Amino acid sequence: MIEASTVVLELHPVNLKRVQEGKNPANSIWVWGQGYAPKFTTFKELYGKKGAIISAVDLLKGIGIYAGLDVIEVPGATGYLDTNYEGKASAAIEALKTRDLVFVHVEAPDEAGHEGSVEKKLKAVEDFDSRIVAPILKHAEASEEPFTILVLPDHPTPVSVKTHTRDPIPFAVYRTDKPDLDSVETFDEESVKNGSMGLVKASDLIGMLVKN
Repeated sequence: MIEASTVVLELHPVNLKRVQEGKNPANSIWVWGQGYAPKFTTFKELYGKKGAIISAVDLLKGIGIYAGLDVIEVPGATGYLDTNYEGKASAAIEALKTRDLVFVHVEAPDEAGHEGSVEKKLKAVEDFDSRIVAPILKHAEASEEPFTILVLPDHPTPVSVKTHTRDPIPFAVYRTDKPDLDSVETFDEESVKNGSMGLVKASDLIGMLVKN
């Protein structure tokens, strides 16, 4: 299909006009994402828990739907540095009144990494920490119910390469009923190597937290 599209588009009237106007022609169609819909075991079937997802990214929403999570839409959630951080935090706190788990996704650090901007990456991480993690943590500590908070990236996006890499990711777990699981006090790739949980396979992580 890709090869055939170059022949069709080369003489297409729209492209001929674009070339005449000194513009780049749309000279190829690249298909992506083709395949069959996956079959998921829902989160509730796996762990007996009801959950929700908050994200501005359609891909994440789709995965959430397949996993049986409720998708919560937050006005002003953009998937960039100007996203509605406070809105996401408030929506998560509200959702926890009727659900066992809420997954809050923030795309801004990843986008800053793709842009190769250290300044934007720092800003995105700081905003995530102060405007989402902090209010949720405050709510959890004030609650009479035990809370488990997991903070992690879904993958590295180093500003040095501007794309995803396959390096292990750091994660931090805080439990209001067990606040001192180990002595690690800094959240970065090197410090977490001294954590009590060690190197964990990604697909095992949630199960470990839910069952413990």
